[in-house]
Amino acid sequence: MSRSSGQAGNFRTLYHGQAATGAASSYGLFLIRRSGLWAQHWASINAGRLPVPPPPLVDLAHETVIMLSVGTRPVLGYDVTIEDVTVREMTLVVTGVERRPVDGVALDMACSPVHIVAARFGPQTFEDMLLNLRIKPAEIT
Repeated sequence: MSRSSGQAGNFRTLYHGQAATGAASSYGLFLIRRSGLWAQHWASINAGRLPVPPPPLVDLAHETVIMLSVGTRPVLGYDVTIEDVTVREMTLVVTGVERRPVDGVALDMACSPVHIVAARFGPQTFEDMLLNLRIKPAEIT
């Protein structure tokens, strides 16, 4: 299910992969600070999976969950990765990359890439969120 469990200096990966087939096709950058909202987002990306796996543990007093979803893509081969999370004054800045399949390499099936991290700062207030998202061709392996 989760492809990555690596850690960056200021966050740890909770889930990196695809939302389940039939999951809500919401997309965007989500800031999650309450356990009920975390459970709701987790259930959404796992819709249709039985049994639904339990959500990764998060200490919301010291961490904030950040979810980046680019929505449903028409073919397999897409990926989204959060590379950095920083705070500049009162702005949360999330830097990421969306990798897209190279022509002729993708399978004819939809996918919904998502990356969820726990950033190492508590429930501080932000006036704004900024997403820097680069788009690159996927690497052929």
